[in-house]
Amino acid sequence: MKYLLPIIACYFLLFYTSVKAQNNDSLINILNNTKSDSTYIHTSLDLAWSYMYSNSDSAEYFANKALVRSEDRGMMLRLANSYNTLGVVYIVKAEYYEALSYLSKGLDIGNQLLSIDSSKYQYKRRVMAIYTNMGNIYYFKGKYDDAVNSYLMALKLAEEIGYLEGAAVCSSNLGSAYKDLYNYPKALEYNYKALAFANETGDRFSLSQSYNNLGSVYFSVPNYDSAYYYFFIASKMNEEDNDEYELINNYVNLGDVMRDIGKYDSALYYYEKSLNFSEKLQSADGLINCNYMIGQLYHKKEQFNKSISYYKKSLSLAKKAGMMRFIMLSSEQISVVYKQIGNYNLAYDYFVSSAKIRDSIFNADSDARIADMEAKYKSEKKEEQIKLLTKKGELQRATAKVSRVIFISVIIILILFIVLIIISYRSFKFKQLSEKQRIQQEAEHEVLDAIMDTENKERKRFAEDLHDGLGVMLSTLRLYINEIDNDTTSDERKSLIKQSNGLLDDAIQNARNISNNIMPAALKDNGLIKSVKSFSDKINSSGNILIEVKSLNVENRLKNSIEITLYRVITELINNTLKHAMANNITITFTKKNDLLIITYSDDGKGFDYDEMIVSDKKGMGLMNIKSRIKSIGGKCNMKSEPQNGYYVVIEVMDKRE
Repeated sequence: MKYLLPIIACYFLLFYTSVKAQNNDSLINILNNTKSDSTYIHTSLDLAWSYMYSNSDSAEYFANKALVRSEDRGMMLRLANSYNTLGVVYIVKAEYYEALSYLSKGLDIGNQLLSIDSSKYQYKRRVMAIYTNMGNIYYFKGKYDDAVNSYLMALKLAEEIGYLEGAAVCSSNLGSAYKDLYNYPKALEYNYKALAFANETGDRFSLSQSYNNLGSVYFSVPNYDSAYYYFFIASKMNEEDNDEYELINNYVNLGDVMRDIGKYDSALYYYEKSLNFSEKLQSADGLINCNYMIGQLYHKKEQFNKSISYYKKSLSLAKKAGMMRFIMLSSEQISVVYKQIGNYNLAYDYFVSSAKIRDSIFNADSDARIADMEAKYKSEKKEEQIKLLTKKGELQRATAKVSRVIFISVIIILILFIVLIIISYRSFKFKQLSEKQRIQQEAEHEVLDAIMDTENKERKRFAEDLHDGLGVMLSTLRLYINEIDNDTTSDERKSLIKQSNGLLDDAIQNARNISNNIMPAALKDNGLIKSVKSFSDKINSSGNILIEVKSLNVENRLKNSIEITLYRVITELINNTLKHAMANNITITFTKKNDLLIITYSDDGKGFDYDEMIVSDKKGMGLMNIKSRIKSIGGKCNMKSEPQNGYYVVIEVMDKRE
């Protein structure tokens, strides 16, 4: 049987070539010293790719570091990339179940991101990479329908974003899958399509892959001249690039051509070169393929014992890696060899094993072939089968009673378990409801305390303004008026009247200021945003700080009580910055999203330890008071600050119009 392994291009190979030349020590130094989450995650992934083939345990370690940091920081695109990288690590280790698990998690996150923005380049490229790697797993496991579907999904995304390198990879992989399904026209179609993409981009990896896969199809036709031509070009390119991983496949393919045209020494030379690279790189699929091909070589030379030895090595490694394709092929070839040397019992066993796997892969009906083999060995197996059936019947009868008892016991235990779950669930819901009511009551008390505290402060300030400002002026005015009597001269009377008028004007202005503090005229006439801008302009005129107020998509006024509360909170935030932050800039942004008003406030001041401040007796109460005032109007308030990193506040309030 002629079987050739085409190169299956994992998307990770493209990425790996961009990081393999980096110095691992310098990357580790960056990782240990960076304070940036993005740099930390990016560097961890670079290290994972760099170690991918030389030390898969280290690759797994660094990929997990990126995964944990991405998950902690809620960086979804980085998280999808981390899952993809871990999936690739397990592909290299030939642990396909774990690889598929990580890739599926990455795909779920990628699809979530696409549901938010279906046109974003980075999202589509990440999902394309995951589909490609999932297709590779299905290919290795012989699930060709799933492999083709995954590759087509990846190719569609690559073409949508104009990512030609990815499109070349996906097209090559589709060509490989169709070749294994013996659909050679489709295989050539996609491989030539991949070659066109690769020529357009000039990417050497994609070019060598396309040449190799075209050679694989021509070998299967067979057309040995064309096959050797394309294999030779691919191997020369990879030798120039010193890409040992790709040379594993190139040398196997050249060896296959040499074997089929009868040049056995040359074939063994290429196989052994490939085997050496596979052992050096610990490539599971390379070792499986090399042992299988050397087995075919000795099979063709009729050195049957050596042939069986290499076939069994390939079979053992394939079973360990879960590569159904090679389990089928190795079993099939072992059956053929045993048949040739007259060991029909073992030939039959291996043939049945390979036929079952072939049925699961190709959905072909092999009953006729199995029946034909059965007829040859019927006389040898008849007595053994009768004995086996007799013992099996006795065992079934003996275990039937036990099975019934076990079944009834399991049903009873299951019913008790369900009852226990129901009772536990009801108890949990009751506790949850009680806790929710307690938290709600505490929140209501907190809001009420904040409102009362605010009202008391306003009353106190109002009383102080009346007593210290307006009260003093009116008392002085009364003294001036009492001085105006008949004993004063005309000039003195005029002077007293003039001074009284001045005091009266000041008293009127003071009363206006007090009224404006209670309800600013700008707020009443112009609304919240213009009032904040007016307040900020007065502070900007001092030249000590710059306050920038932005408004995006905000047109309508809010309810009067809400605007007053927001105005007081914003002015308090500004005053806090002026008093404590030593800032140069303040930015206030008003944004409207549906019926939600979002206000962001930030300064570039010295900042503070928010977690420590919030539990402080004095300053912490000020922060909690601001949050409670926002909560009293049905809003949300989140704050963030760190030493030397400024102060950041986000306020969200529903748009309740007058």
